[in-house]
Amino acid sequence: MHKALMAVTLAAWALAVNAQDAPAGSAERGVKIFMHQMCFNCHGTVGQGGGVAGPKIAPQPFPWPAFEQQVRKPRQAMPPYTAKVVNDKDLADIYAFLQSVATPPPAKDIPLLNN
Repeated sequence: MHKALMAVTLAAWALAVNAQDAPAGSAERGVKIFMHQMCFNCHGTVGQGGGVAGPKIAPQPFPWPAFEQQVRKPRQAMPPYTAKVVNDKDLADIYAFLQSVATPPPAKDIPLLNN
């Protein structure tokens, strides 16, 4: 039991530390930049993923350091978005937008899906 409590505490601490690492940004500006940079082509209009093209990046995006690393020096087929293409302020705004995306309700709570 003690080990389980320790694991939960460490996980919560890691999430809090990662949230503190994220720079302040404007979600309102971020959505505009996300659309202008055409991120939605691969990641969907709210970061929900684009099927075969790009993974889900919202809600609950990667912690800031991992997000920034993936954007600046991506793995796999994503093109790099250097600071010359998306400056640090714009990237912080995109991240703020992705953090603002609400978790959708479970399918069982959507009446139209239960008819």
